[in-house]
Amino acid sequence: MSSLRSWLLLCCALGSTLALAAAPIAPLFHAELLQDGTELVVLSRPESATASLRLVVRSGSSRDPSGKEGLAHLLEHLVFQGSQDVPGKTLRASIDTAGGTLNAFTSARSTVYALDTPGTGFLPLARDVLRMVTSPTLPGGKRLERELGIITTEGRYHFSRQSLASQVEEAMFQDITLEGALIGTPATRARITREDLQEYYARNYVTSNVSLVFTGAVSVEQARALVEEAYRLPPALPEEAVAPAMQSAQYPVVQQTRAHVTFVTLGYPVPREERATCRAVASLLQLRLLQQVHVEEPIVSAMRVLCLNLRGNDLLLAFAYTRSIEGSRLPYLMQETFDALAKKPPSAAERKLLEKRGQRTSERWREAGPEVADAVASQAAEPRLESLTDLGFLQPPPIPTSAQLKDFARRHFVEEQAVRITSSPLEG
Repeated sequence: MSSLRSWLLLCCALGSTLALAAAPIAPLFHAELLQDGTELVVLSRPESATASLRLVVRSGSSRDPSGKEGLAHLLEHLVFQGSQDVPGKTLRASIDTAGGTLNAFTSARSTVYALDTPGTGFLPLARDVLRMVTSPTLPGGKRLERELGIITTEGRYHFSRQSLASQVEEAMFQDITLEGALIGTPATRARITREDLQEYYARNYVTSNVSLVFTGAVSVEQARALVEEAYRLPPALPEEAVAPAMQSAQYPVVQQTRAHVTFVTLGYPVPREERATCRAVASLLQLRLLQQVHVEEPIVSAMRVLCLNLRGNDLLLAFAYTRSIEGSRLPYLMQETFDALAKKPPSAAERKLLEKRGQRTSERWREAGPEVADAVASQAAEPRLESLTDLGFLQPPPIPTSAQLKDFARRHFVEEQAVRITSSPLEG
C-alpha cells in the first residue's frame, strides 16, 4: 500500500484507464480482467528507459503436498529450463546480451516471474518469457536431480535466517511459514516426482489464478498483443478456480520471546474497505513514532509503519528494531503514540512533512520501472475475493482530519484486537 501523487487512479471499473494531460511524465494506467480470467495490469510510460514484466501466480509453498514440501520452489526452478520452442538457456543468454535480468521468487502464497530489460528490446524477450512460463517442459531425470542439488545449496546459504515477517505470521497463525517450509528438507524434496510437479502446475497455474503486470516502455496495446501471441494457459473452467489462501487470525495476538536484539511489532486489524484511511493513519504514525523514539529519544535503529495484508487479513502494523539498552521501553513508547493519535490532529509542521513525503514517494513511481513492477506484483499476489488487484497504494494517502483520527482509533485501536509481538534480551 504506497503512493503516486501526480495522477488520479481510476481502477474501480473493469478496464479502467488513466492519463493526465497536465502531467505528461505520469504513467498511463490500465487494469482489466481478460476473458479467460487472467488479470492484466499495465503502467505505461513510453519514454521510460526500461520495461518490466511480472507474471504472478497466487500459489506458493503453502500449497505443497504434505510430505513433499519444497515442491513449489522446485517447480519455479524447472520452469526456467524452458518450453519446447524456447530453451531456457538460450532465453537467459538473450536477456543477458540485451542487458536485462530474469528472475523468479517463491513465497508461501505466491510465485512471481520477473523480467526487466531496456525498453528497446523488451517485446521479443517478454514474448519468450510468457511462452516459457505458460508451457514449460518440466524435465525429469538428471535435470531434476541437478535442480534439487541447487536448492540444497540455497538452503545452506540463503534460507538459514528467519525474517521478521515470518515471525509475525507464525505468532498470528501459530504455524511454520515462509522460510520455514519454503524449500522443504532433503527428505521431502527427494519424494517429489515429475508427475507431482505436473499435477501442481495443472492445478495452480490457471488463468484465474494469474496476474500479468507490465510497466515502463510498453503500451496497453503491446501488452495485449503479447498476451494474445504468447500466453499459452488454457482458459480456466469455473471448477478449476483456486481458492484464495486466506486464514482468519485469532486476536489478541501476544507473543514475547528472547533474542539478542529488540524487535517490536504493534498494531491492529483494519477492515479491507478502509485501506485508504489506514494508509493515511500509517503515514502520520510513522512521522510521530520517528519523532518520539528516534529524534527526541534516540532508541530505534529502524522503524516502519505499514498497512499490509497477511493471509487475507488487513492490518496496520508498526515495526521497530533496536540494539539499544533502552529497548525495553520501546513497546511502551510505541503504545503511547498509538493511544495519543486520536487526541492530537496533524499540526501545520506535520502536514508539510507528510506532503513532502508524498512528493518523494511519487517520484519513485514516475519512471514506472522495476520498483513499481515489484510493488504492483506484491499487491497482485495477495489473496483476494475481488477480481482486480487493489492499486490504491499508488495514490498518496490524504492527510487525516481530527475527526477521522478519532473515529478510526475508537473503532480499531481496541485491546481485544491488539497485535503485540516482542523479542528482546530481557524476555524469556
